[in-house]
Amino acid sequence: MRMITAILDILFPPRCAFCGRLMECTGNGVCPDCEEKLPYIEGDKCVRFVGDFRCAVALYYEDMVKDGVHSLKFGRKSNRAAVFGRYIAEVAAEQFAGEFDEVTYVPVSWKRNFTRGFDQARLLARAAAGVWGMREVSSLKKVRHTRAQSSLNDAVKRKENVKGVYRVPRPERVRGRRFLLVDDVATTGSTLAAGASALMEAGAASVVCATLAGGHRHIENSVTGQTMDRSDG
Repeated sequence: MRMITAILDILFPPRCAFCGRLMECTGNGVCPDCEEKLPYIEGDKCVRFVGDFRCAVALYYEDMVKDGVHSLKFGRKSNRAAVFGRYIAEVAAEQFAGEFDEVTYVPVSWKRNFTRGFDQARLLARAAAGVWGMREVSSLKKVRHTRAQSSLNDAVKRKENVKGVYRVPRPERVRGRRFLLVDDVATTGSTLAAGASALMEAGAASVVCATLAGGHRHIENSVTGQTMDRSDG
């Protein structure tokens, strides 16, 4: 196994999951510079509401975090999901321990899955669930293709864009279960709220959410003068 790993490292040199920099060894998939500078969300700020649902967010969506997510989704660096999923698992365990039985995800449309070659949310959910010795479950289906949420700057337009697009094909597998719903980024929270609402309408007992990233430190809180992203939740 060590020999195979060594050969793979020669053929495909390990790169940092966030900045893409070459690393001397695979390690935890994060270079020392990024590991030191990652914009963690600390304390109560890492939990915000997406619609009526609580969502735990590990990192601010800026700098190397934004670069890493873009590489995952648009650069087809699907292997980075294994690293990002660990951060999701960590923040979910810290905030929602004992509150969920299943790990699921907000799926992309069949068209985007075909074009991209994978569903990044499913890979993130798989990696997070694997930390706890679980497997992700496919509970939701996106019933129509929509514009990418990242192309819409207005919160109202984002909410309308995903209204009614998620369905639960097998409600019997959802009823009475408590879910952790995973996605990559929470911006306005519209996508997660739509997915969580669909699960609840199908009979889920409860839903909490978790993402790798969301929010920006530089946006000022008008009440306290501290920084937070008012668009999240």
